[in-house]
Amino acid sequence: MTPSLLYTACIASAIGLYLLAKGTKAPVRGLGTLIGLGGLAYLLVGVMSTTEGEAYNSILPLVFGVIGVMAAVRVTTHRRPVFAALYFVLVVVASAGLFLLLQAEFMAFAVIIVYAGAILITYLFVLMLAQQSPTDGTDAGASWYDRTPREPALAVLAGFIMLAALTQSITEADGQSFMKRSIERSAQSSTMAWQNLERLPKQLMRAARDVEPETSELVGTLTPDGENATIKVRLENGEESTITLPASSQPANNQNVGLALVADFPVSLELAGVILLMAMFGAVVLARRQIELGEDEARELAGMQPTTQRGGDE
Repeated sequence: MTPSLLYTACIASAIGLYLLAKGTKAPVRGLGTLIGLGGLAYLLVGVMSTTEGEAYNSILPLVFGVIGVMAAVRVTTHRRPVFAALYFVLVVVASAGLFLLLQAEFMAFAVIIVYAGAILITYLFVLMLAQQSPTDGTDAGASWYDRTPREPALAVLAGFIMLAALTQSITEADGQSFMKRSIERSAQSSTMAWQNLERLPKQLMRAARDVEPETSELVGTLTPDGENATIKVRLENGEESTITLPASSQPANNQNVGLALVADFPVSLELAGVILLMAMFGAVVLARRQIELGEDEARELAGMQPTTQRGGDE
């Protein structure tokens, strides 16, 4: 893909998104949808045609990518906060699907868990603070900030400048060579996985006994040999033997992440736990205070003494 065509597709997508965000009439929004879909389709075709490898032979990355992009557009252009939050959930699910395709299971579930909690808080604030959406499907009676977005041109310009830079880095020769080097580095992760297996002695013993049931003791250390690894063991009859562990004996991705968190970054893990615990305590205290104030108002209306002492009442 030549740079001129790349920038043209990004500009077309930016114009379409701007018309969707700024336009209030159906013909304008329809025109923005057509222009945006055309630019997005051209970008996707250009990127997919320049990528190589088995990971890109599946249609799933394209499906998750299209769902995520279209849902993200609706997040920024929908005029009803509740529906925008629902589209944001769809963006999170599509992103989690891409993480699963990259064998990053921990990131996929972490994104869903963290942002699912954030979405619940978003719903709470929408129901408490936002005005009721009109039931006739129009913007009549809506506040100005629900009808007109702030700085749509600046936001669209900044976003699509980043998109053009990222797309060009992927499609250019330098970007392709960088991706190939990344694939080569990922092959070295097999050695790190075998090193992590040595830090899990019980699992290493089980893997050795799966290969040689008469293994009684591990004598040597693991020696990676490509995807496999060899280790010297002592059998029940006292003899020593060298066995080869298959690639399936390596720890799973979630085990590698858990081992790194607990063994390599324990302080960060504890700090994150303390922060989350304090956030939970704060939410409980605020909720309890709101309940007490509601009870006091009800008791005052009934002519009864409030249960809590308020400042300035003495």
